[in-house]
Amino acid sequence: MKFITLLFTILTLTSYGQVTKPANLNSKNLPEYFLDSVRIDKNQLFFDPNKIAEINVVKEKDTTTQSYGKIYIKSKNPKDFNFISLPEIEKTYAKSISAFTLFMIDNEFLKDDISTYKIDSAYILNVEVLKSTEIEYLKNSLPALTILKIELKTKENIAKANEIHIRGTKIFTGF
Repeated sequence: MKFITLLFTILTLTSYGQVTKPANLNSKNLPEYFLDSVRIDKNQLFFDPNKIAEINVVKEKDTTTQSYGKIYIKSKNPKDFNFISLPEIEKTYAKSISAFTLFMIDNEFLKDDISTYKIDSAYILNVEVLKSTEIEYLKNSLPALTILKIELKTKENIAKANEIHIRGTKIFTGF
């Protein structure tokens, strides 16, 4: 009886414990994104979602580009966008261009090629420039480093910006 229970347990664990691998999702298998008929990389373009008029999803596989579907985003007014690159933001907000610059968008360090990122200038809430010379443990080891911390106009960031603190205690939120 113990043998049958053990055998049943092993069979159950091996049959239910297997993890099926998802389809190979690389950049060729993901859908293509279009903003007002212009192809974009969805992870590297930041704009206000309230400016979207409609989204159309086409689910067919494109054999020429090996992508699985297309997502068409139509804005309310295409002329409202003023996309700027991260180097342009650095030139605008940093007093001097340093040899090494790290970019953060909403507290996430960017790890990809920064030249491909574009942000709608109206969607920028705040840009904070941190020099390594202002940070005690970095000033000697990385004196030429600049960190550009970009906050976008998301609901969370706007709510946080509208909070009033007195002596470190949150008193009032919203206006």
